[in-house]
Amino acid sequence: METLAVDTALGACSVAITSDGETLAHRWVAMPRGHAEALAPMVEQVMAEAGLAFAALDRLAVTTGPGTFTGQRVGLAFMRGLRIALGKPLIGLTTLEIMAAAAEAEARTPLVAVLHEAKRGEVYAALYRGRETILPVQVAGFEAMMKQIRVAADRSAGQRLTVAGTAAPEAAAWLKSQGSAATLTAIRQPDALWAARLSETAPEPAETTRPLYLRAPDAKLAAGAIHLRPAEAGDAALLARLHGATMPRPWEASFFEQVMAEPGGFAVVAEAHKAALGFVLGRAVADEAEILSIGVLSAYRRNGIAARLLREAALCASVLGAAALFLEVDENNRAARRLYEAHGLAAVGRRTNYYGGEGGGDALLLRGMLPLQIPGLGNAPKLA
Repeated sequence: METLAVDTALGACSVAITSDGETLAHRWVAMPRGHAEALAPMVEQVMAEAGLAFAALDRLAVTTGPGTFTGQRVGLAFMRGLRIALGKPLIGLTTLEIMAAAAEAEARTPLVAVLHEAKRGEVYAALYRGRETILPVQVAGFEAMMKQIRVAADRSAGQRLTVAGTAAPEAAAWLKSQGSAATLTAIRQPDALWAARLSETAPEPAETTRPLYLRAPDAKLAAGAIHLRPAEAGDAALLARLHGATMPRPWEASFFEQVMAEPGGFAVVAEAHKAALGFVLGRAVADEAEILSIGVLSAYRRNGIAARLLREAALCASVLGAAALFLEVDENNRAARRLYEAHGLAAVGRRTNYYGGEGGGDALLLRGMLPLQIPGLGNAPKLA
């Protein structure tokens, strides 16, 4: 299988051709700008070196982001043109997952955190174990992201953490200051060679390959891309990771297992493009139900995911026979309070200094009668 891959998304421009894992030709040049002018000549050079005609290619691969707005679009536009001209599948991979693959090969350890400077004091980041995504691609403040990574890495007992990306040296230093060790690799930028290698075994995409933007206004997901599914017993670790990435005090996977095993326990996962973005956990007892936790990864908020999870939890509670739904919210979390109030939940109690700590405050106990009010539509229809 002959594969052509390109990357122009971050601080380099690279092109590679592989054949069943063997590298036929490869170019990589550090390049903070000028990708549009450099890409086509580089592709021509690599194709000539490999001795291939474009018609001989079996598939194409490109990095979709995160990266610079212009850089992401240069590579995607070029490869979309080839896809149309050749009629070959185009595989999209994130810049972070191909850096993780390169770092894993260098360090010979599967647990890899990739952190790339994203300006504004933030980083693009993700955590992988081999081809498994532990923490999905997101943009967040450096220290907040490091805390998420450390919690998730600590659950991978016996596996040493490896770090890659432009923020990797700072990440290794932070981990050392916290008493944790990490292997610092030389991987700082993505390389199309790893996009080619990973794409050889990737399934053909069911939809058009699109750029991955993590910041508003480009972070919006198409409504049809977001799907909700009931969580299963095997999702306990996934739910714990999502909880740890969205809450200041993470819960163990065993707690999620326990709740889902209860007669009235339920959990729902929100996904887009095969990645888990949010969750809700609840349980119903007699005619009352409680949402124990609900969260959405910071990079994917403002997509209506929390509202959909809330309404799905209310539906689960109704099916289980509940007539009222309860939940607690930090009184300082104005966005969450607006969401709940729009769905008809009102404060019926208070726990003083429940959340505590910096930025935390009292917990408001909210109650809503089922079916919940749907903003703009009134109450949802009752179940037959």
